[in-house]
Amino acid sequence: MSKKINYQFLISYFGLIPYVLTFLDKYYFLLVKEDDLFNFITYYSLIIIVFIGSINWNLKNNPPTHIVIYGFLPSLFAVIIIILNLYNINILTIFILIILLMLTQLFFDYIILFSNETNKRAFFMLRLPLTVLIIIFLFLNLL
Repeated sequence: MSKKINYQFLISYFGLIPYVLTFLDKYYFLLVKEDDLFNFITYYSLIIIVFIGSINWNLKNNPPTHIVIYGFLPSLFAVIIIILNLYNINILTIFILIILLMLTQLFFDYIILFSNETNKRAFFMLRLPLTVLIIIFLFLNLL
């Protein structure tokens, strides 16, 4: 008996590959300048944050206003972080802001989207572990 593969889960975990590659480059390959690695990680993390926020936009239905605003906020915060990065704010500050944004988004995703669901598999098998792994890679790249 074979289980059917959930390709959404599989592809989501492939999203960790850039974090693994930047980690390997920073500590082993040393091919890319550290500033470029930090910029890449920053922008890639923001893409993920905005993507997760946009998942909440259901364009077929008329979602409640709070869901629309909740889906928009990650984009607003991403723009603020991009501006801070362009003004050469310390990368530690930027990574801490990204980590806080990811944790806040994770918390509110559970409260707003998953708390009333009977099947929380997507949250506990995908959303939570991926966020934790991303945060770990962000910390590892700061060392």
